[in-house]
Amino acid sequence: MKELREITAKHPWNLMTASAADKGQFLNILLKLINAKNIMEIGVFTGYSLLAIAMDLPDDGTILAMDINRENYEIGLPVIEKAGLAHKIDFKEGPALSVLDQIIKT
Repeated sequence: MKELREITAKHPWNLMTASAADKGQFLNILLKLINAKNIMEIGVFTGYSLLAIAMDLPDDGTILAMDINRENYEIGLPVIEKAGLAHKIDFKEGPALSVLDQIIKT
């Protein structure tokens, strides 16, 4: 988490990051309370909250992650892979409504 926070802080759009360390911990508590297994995240940026969520999902849990910019997601992807959590993330590039419409049609 620390490594990805530091990488994100160096990004020119670092003000977009909405998940500070305490917010990540709060997300983890909520996930445990509701026994979450499938999550949807709209707006990924560098993937900090994805990492926080993936850490507390069960091994067979999944996150549908949607963002209009795959490039920013790929900045954090090496850290997510290093943590061994990339298998939990299904990243879809594009506007969320379009991605969700495609999912509904299939």
